[in-house]
Amino acid sequence: MNKLDINVRDQFGTHYAIEATLDEVVSSAVKTYERIKYIIVDNEMIRPSFEMFFQSTQSGKIFKIIES
Repeated sequence: MNKLDINVRDQFGTHYAIEATLDEVVSSAVKTYERIKYIIVDNEMIRPSFEMFFQSTQSGKIFKIIES
């Protein structure tokens, strides 16, 4: 699996520098952020839920990808 360092922000405005795991599918029509299979925050693997937001089942926080 491909890895990518990204920045996310939770709904409270806290920023996190994390690693995302990308899908193996490579297509010029697919943007990189659309290939994210899951992110890991505080040792929890979180899959995208809606509109590329990631909701933690452990903390209840919602994470959004932000530009670095």
